[in-house]
This record gives sequence, structure tokens and C-alpha cells, in this order.
Amino acid sequence: MKLIKIYTGHVQLRTDDEEFRDIRINDLLSVSDGDVELVASVDCLINTDVEDGIGGDDFIAELPGMKTLDCSIIGSVREGRFVKAIDRYPPADVVITRIDNQKFSYMLGGDFTKGFYIGDYVGHDTPAYIDGNKLYQRHSCIVGNTGSGKSETLAKILEETSRLPGANLILFDIHGEYGKLSYVDNIRLGPDFPFPLWLLGFQDVVANLFRVKEESATVVSSALRKCFKKLCPDADEGKPHYFDFNELRGEIASLNDSVVITGYTKEGTPKTAKGEYNGKLTGILNLMKNLSSDKRYSFLFSREGQEYLPLLINRMMGGNKPVKNIDLSGVPHDVAIPIIGAVTKLVFDIQRRTGPDFRPITLVCDEAHVYIPDNYQLSASERRMVEVFEGIAKEGRKFGITLFVASQRPSELNKTIMAQCAGFIVGKLNNENDKSMIKGLLPEGNESVVDSASMFSPGDVLVVGDTAPIPLKIHVELAKERPQSRTIDFWDEWGRRGRAQDYSGLVEKYLDE
Repeated sequence: MKLIKIYTGHVQLRTDDEEFRDIRINDLLSVSDGDVELVASVDCLINTDVEDGIGGDDFIAELPGMKTLDCSIIGSVREGRFVKAIDRYPPADVVITRIDNQKFSYMLGGDFTKGFYIGDYVGHDTPAYIDGNKLYQRHSCIVGNTGSGKSETLAKILEETSRLPGANLILFDIHGEYGKLSYVDNIRLGPDFPFPLWLLGFQDVVANLFRVKEESATVVSSALRKCFKKLCPDADEGKPHYFDFNELRGEIASLNDSVVITGYTKEGTPKTAKGEYNGKLTGILNLMKNLSSDKRYSFLFSREGQEYLPLLINRMMGGNKPVKNIDLSGVPHDVAIPIIGAVTKLVFDIQRRTGPDFRPITLVCDEAHVYIPDNYQLSASERRMVEVFEGIAKEGRKFGITLFVASQRPSELNKTIMAQCAGFIVGKLNNENDKSMIKGLLPEGNESVVDSASMFSPGDVLVVGDTAPIPLKIHVELAKERPQSRTIDFWDEWGRRGRAQDYSGLVEKYLDE
């Protein structure tokens, strides 16, 4: 085999048909001059018709069929161990050999006591390990299409992490997939667990519940702020300070009916005129009335006072179980997103004030593209929420708080947060925008392995970045406790007989909500 070209991230090799007869895509090759040894992954095989290149001085009998191999350089070998860094490159005079399973296992080597087993490297009969420190200390991301096994992979990681006596994670679970796992403290918001609206902070109550846009509805916004300041004169509008919703509505009603005395008649009767807000707050009053009477939002109007805040914080950030699952499956979508923002801001603010003896904590953001989008058309309140996550991505590590985001659409995730991630777990990805997003964040030489993710089976992943020693396909072992996330076999279900269902009870329940 002969080295034809070498780039910073790629090599091109040529061999005859006899040498490496059974070479395949994704096979690993050692490219060494005896001093420098590179590890390359085969990306492309090209059979070359030698007759096209025969010259006058060539002897046809000496020219067997040839093949050209395009390979990505994925790292180098130092003292027998694989490293991702490449300090030097060999010259053209090299020896090229295939890396067999025995050498592959020895090459990975390493100390696995600071990590956990996740599965096996496909095609190499070697166990794959994740470095636990690097997974959590520098932000990580797991991505994959629907049905790619993303939830199963996340469950495997959570299960392994939960074995540590001091593990501390908060999981935002939009669909209620993880609540029944034994190591999880399930905080199911809604009827089971109240989240009084004042916890959002008055500023976000106005923007997200009352739908008052600060930049346009200035009269209504001014009236609400005036009433809040009357009830809570020393409170910060951006922090969770208790206020009585009914008292606030009463103050708004008074402003809506307010009149001012402009003078007196000869008889001494006062002359009156409409006050500044008279008749202008009817819409917000109707909205407040409808909101408080809607059973879906009843958990927002529980009577817990300010003393509820430390109890909630201790439940979410402390507790005896390693994973605190914020189950939002029973919460209307329009409220779930602001709640995620409020919880994240609370946790970050509290964590920054705990001092040098903080207990590290990781926020696991499932379906993160829903609430941490890369969208410049965000409202002021949405932008505030995204900025909280950006703040954690930029400086959370020094306060012992990091992000582990999961998404089926990485191209829609906030770019600042993605750029701060050091580890990527990539399942099956078909969308070109999603693959381009991931490739743009990875070191040169990893692009081809991301392209290969289009052909993955459910449960296959690439672990790229600092968290695993080598960026090759891994088949993830199923967790002992699996999430409530499964693919429905429509054809089989429809093929069953006697599956008629009476929906009348569900309709009545829907109407009563």
C-alpha cells in the first residue's frame, strides 16, 4: 500500500487488489513511519482501472487491479495508546497496516474508574466507556432522529450516573418518559404538585400568562406594574415574590373603574372624569378571570406563600434521589416553557450563591430545541429565558452547574449553547441541516463519521469529543430500567381484532377540564 496524499485531516492511499483484499468502509488503518503513527478511518473505496493509466514503459503483467482509499485521520498513537491530538505528520515513506481487534483494545487502554460502560464498539468486539468527568463538567449534547434510541441512550447514562452516591441532576421531562424510574424523584407539576404562578416572577407572569407584550401594551403593562408595587412595594419584579392573585385582580378592577375629581359645582357636588386607566383594563380583567377559572391552570393558583420557595428548591436541588425529574407532561404547553425558564433561573441563581462548597449539579434538557431555540424572532420574555441557559453555558462550570441537552433537531438549538458543548453523542441523523450543524462544531477529520450516522440502526451512536477515547460507532446497551418511550407498531396494532374503544368518557373529561 502506498501513501498518495496527506492533508491535515485526510489521507489518500493506493493498494493492489491482493493487499487488503477485504478492506471495508470504517476499517481502521495505522499509517506510520516508525516515529509518528496516525490512525485513519476508511471513508471511500475506489476501484481503479489500470488500463487507463498504462504508459509505454509499463509491463501489463506487473500491473494488477488497483484501488484507492480515501481516509479520515481521527487521531494518533503515542506509546501504544490512542490520542486525538496530532502533533506531527509522517512523510510519504510509511508503513500502512490494518488495526485488528487486539491492537484496537490495547490502543484504547486507559483508566475506566472515572467513567462507565455504555456499550460496545461495532465491528471491534471491544467495550466502550464514557469519561464521566468530561461528560458532565464541560456541557454535553445528545442528538438523534425520532426513533433513533435517543431516550434509551439517555436512560442508560442516567442509570449509570445514578449509581454515584452524590449524583445530582435535574431533568426537564416534557413527555413524562422518565418519571417511573426507581432512582428518580418525580416532581409531576400540575394537580400532583403545585407551582404557584408567583414563582415565575411577576415580570414573566405578565408576559407569559397574561400575554402582555412589554413593548406594545404599555397602558396595561403600566397598570399591572403599579398594582404589583402597591401589593409588594419592595419586591423585585424579576424574582419569585409572593403576591395574592385575587388581590391583584381587585386592584386592576379598581383602576378600570377609577374616576378623578376635576372640580365642584356651585352646589358643592364634585365633578368627575374617567381616570387614567378607566375602561382600558377590561381585556386583562377578562383574561385573568378566564385563566383562574380554567381547570388546566388550577395548579398555578394554589395558596402556598413565600415559605414554599425554599421547600421547592430543596426538593429540586437536594433530596435523596440522584435525579430530580421535572415532569411537565400534565402541564399545558404554553405554561410548561416559562416554568422551565423559571426553574433554571432559580437553580442557577441559588447555585452561584452557595460558595466554594457547592454540590455540582447538571441540568438535563430533554427536547431542548423547544425552549432553547436559535431564533432571533423571540419575544422579550423568551429571550430572557434563553439568556439564562446561555449564561450557564458560558460561566456555569465555575459554579458547578452544567448542561446536558438532548434534541432531535440540533440545527434548531441555540448556537451559543451548542458551541460550548465539548461532548456530542450522535444517533441516527438524516437531515442535512442537522448534520451540518454538528460537523461545524467538531474538529477536522470527524465530518465523515457524522455522515455515517445516516445509516445507523436504533441504539447506535457516535460519541465525539472529549467524553470518549475514539469517535467510532457504539451500540448502546439497554438500561435495566427503560423510559416510557416506545415506537408503536401501527400495522400490528391495527391488525388486532376487537379493539373498538368508547371515547365518550374521555370527551366528558376533556370538557370538564
